[in-house]
Amino acid sequence: MQTSALPLGYGANYSYFLAIVKPNLPLSRLAVTLFVAFTSNVVAQEPTPTEGNLFRTWKDRTIMVFSPHPDDDIIGSGGALAFLNGRGNSVVVVFLTSGQKGTFDPTMSSTSLGRIRRQEAAEAYRSLGFPDARLIWLGYEDGELDFASPRELRIKLTHLIRRYRPDAVFSLDPGFTYFRYHYRDHRTTALAVADAIGAAMWPLEFPEQGVAAFKVPDVFYFYTAEPNVKLDISEVYERKLQALAQHRSQFPPADQHYTANGPSPSRADLEGLIVPLVGGTRTELFRHR
Repeated sequence: MQTSALPLGYGANYSYFLAIVKPNLPLSRLAVTLFVAFTSNVVAQEPTPTEGNLFRTWKDRTIMVFSPHPDDDIIGSGGALAFLNGRGNSVVVVFLTSGQKGTFDPTMSSTSLGRIRRQEAAEAYRSLGFPDARLIWLGYEDGELDFASPRELRIKLTHLIRRYRPDAVFSLDPGFTYFRYHYRDHRTTALAVADAIGAAMWPLEFPEQGVAAFKVPDVFYFYTAEPNVKLDISEVYERKLQALAQHRSQFPPADQHYTANGPSPSRADLEGLIVPLVGGTRTELFRHR
């Protein structure tokens, strides 16, 4: 039996795998034995997230953020981005959709909402201290990324990574030891970006005239279930909230009936969106690779 045929995580533990698999085990007991041994092995290997703030000292770096909708970038990594403000750092943000269907307002059109959300995203980055952030809109349909051509999407993302050659990428976590469940657009974005990061370093994969292959030095995956970095964002938390509040169309009362000059979202509503996705308010968790 080749180790490549083993479940993920057993490559370095082949002798252990052989020791627990007995040829005369009934199939049902074999399945249970494998499941318990595998999950125990995975749990034992889960790292304790390290605390600290490497972003505070970064300078003259290009940061690239990939987000399925305008606001996921801020929810997942707004604190880290706030720490990166200044010191010559620049931000490039790639939105796969404009979130043009995310409203309960029956009087709103997708075209109008897409325009509003693009404006809100620009305001969010101004709030974080990046008025010159480059925002790139790929224009895929909100809620329908699963139906986009996987090959076309990977080529677009691979070429963007090579062209901008970022020092670090922030994106949703597709999972490491196991697939991380995300709903619809989140799921597709997580997998597509991870695959594009891998493809970008190989010169024969999706070559583009005049653009060399590029290996991203640092990747920080947010919305993760396997964090190895725990970032305390207490000192920039209010800036993160202010940036998220720019996405007014996504919160009551504007998500029910949008008006151009409505009230800002409440703190409770902002944090009510952050906590389920991030796990807390004043920390951000990443899987760094």
